[in-house]
Order: sequence, then structure tokens, then C-alpha cells
Amino acid sequence: YIAKYGSPGQQEKSLPDMTAGRKIGAIAMTEPGAGSDLQGVRTNAKKDGEDWVLNGSKVFITNGWMADVVIVVAITNTQAKSAAHGISLFLVEEGMPGFKKGRKLEKIGMKAQDTAELFFDDVRLPASALLGQENKGFVYLMQELPQERLIIADMAIAS
Repeated sequence: YIAKYGSPGQQEKSLPDMTAGRKIGAIAMTEPGAGSDLQGVRTNAKKDGEDWVLNGSKVFITNGWMADVVIVVAITNTQAKSAAHGISLFLVEEGMPGFKKGRKLEKIGMKAQDTAELFFDDVRLPASALLGQENKGFVYLMQELPQERLIIADMAIAS
């Protein structure tokens, strides 16, 4: 997502360390009560001057506990003609005030990757944390998720 939709500054900040294995990334979509229904997302980001203020929670996030940077799916336009038209993606970095990692969740397989809960309580994000264009997050997810799911299927078959 960062390579495809990120600004040059976002790419320069994250990609070299991620590709070298010095930083771990995660994508936070799934929520308690909404599951993986992206149109049921309740985590939201509201404009406050030039910044965004992020609130909500995520669950079953792969690499969530170890992640240095998390791509967070959030509602940014509650008045959109459908929920899909009001979703944006944000880059949230470990250590940002209000960003907390919950417990690591127990699971049966894929032990090398943790699965965790994430919480966002008035996390103030600069405008530069918006990944891609405002309210285009659902489109980005629909473009990338089929490839991600294919890779997961390949891993299952290979194991």
C-alpha cells in the first residue's frame, strides 16, 4: 500500500527500513463487531485543523504486536453516499500518543506472526499520515486484497 499509494515522503520514510527488515508493518482492518466487513468499520478519523484525530479499535491484526508502522482503515466521511465512499487509510507509528497495543491473541498456526488487538484513543495524526487520497481507502483495499488473499491461499497449500 505504501509503495503503490504513498507519497514520496511516506515511501522514503518507511520502505527502506521495511524492506531491510528493520521495521515491521501491519494493516489494521478487522474490528470487533464488524469482522472483516469494511463497510461496517467504526474506527474514525476527524479533521482538526490540518491534523486528523483517530479513534477506535482493531482486532486480529497480523503483526500488530511487533509492528512499527500500521496502516489503519478509518471512516473519514460519515455523510458519504455509502460507507465505502467515506473510508481512508492512515499511517500510524508505534509510540504515537494514544496508540496502544492490546494483548497478543492465541492462535493455532502461523506462530512466527503475532496477532493482536490495537487501540486508538485521540491519536493525533499529521496531514502527512493520510495514505493516498482522502475517502479512497475502500478503492485501494479492493484493488489490493485479491492479491493478498491469493498469497495466503498459496501459503496454505505450500504448508
